Amino acid sequence: MKLLSTTIILSSFLNCALAQSLRRSLMGQQYNYQVVGDPETSNIKRNKPVGYSITFTNHWTEKNHPYNYPSKDPHWSDFVYASHSRNYEMWRDRRVASKGIENIAEEGVTKDLVSEINSEIKEETVLDQVMGAWIRKATEGATSSPKEDLCVDKSHPFVSGIGMLAPSPDWFSGVYKLRLFDRETRFWYQKIEVNVYAWDAGTEGGNDYSFKNDPKNENISPFKAGSTEDAVFVSVDKDNNNLQVLPVGTLTFELQESSKCG
Repeated sequence: MKLLSTTIILSSFLNCALAQSLRRSLMGQQYNYQVVGDPETSNIKRNKPVGYSITFTNHWTEKNHPYNYPSKDPHWSDFVYASHSRNYEMWRDRRVASKGIENIAEEGVTKDLVSEINSEIKEETVLDQVMGAWIRKATEGATSSPKEDLCVDKSHPFVSGIGMLAPSPDWFSGVYKLRLFDRETRFWYQKIEVNVYAWDAGTEGGNDYSFKNDPKNENISPFKAGSTEDAVFVSVDKDNNNLQVLPVGTLTFELQESSKCG
């Protein structure tokens, strides 16, 4: 009986660990972001509207992404963020980019994407949108933050965002459908940080940091480590000699109780 009890406990522990590992793995595969550490949960219930400050921190550097890293003028465009319901998609893996996403990914122009978001605000699938200033020089740790907090509420608890990295054909980074509340407690996160990665918008050809290439019509897709280190965004993990794709940035969302949204 004692052996059986020990076996059950061990099995339960392993199942829990496996489920936790699988959840984090699926989160990275499905959304191409990785939660940094454990999010901090607030004492504010999800039914109260709140606001979040947003900070993007750059990690796209020659050290982290050595292959053909641009020697001239590496920078980020303006960033666009929106809070929304389940029914809105700014962008997503294996989807065709909208005109707004195409224009920001290729040229850093935000006008059409903002117009698309404003149309969704009228349809009540989007609650709020804010913009972060461009990063003039993509040095390690350089940041961009909107001047206003992003409002969220019970019906619009998700956030999506995007910014172009340049020079490039149509490459960008950001996050989509990130949930800003704890699913178990139903309280807003006090703070959550996620690493974000490089994406190809699928609208322009090119395997290097060149621009003005031939157009193409493919789905949005993430950059992944293949069989060679001679590829953009790929580097070698010195601990195990494996190929890897490191994040190009970190997004930090921090609850602001005194925000315009409460």
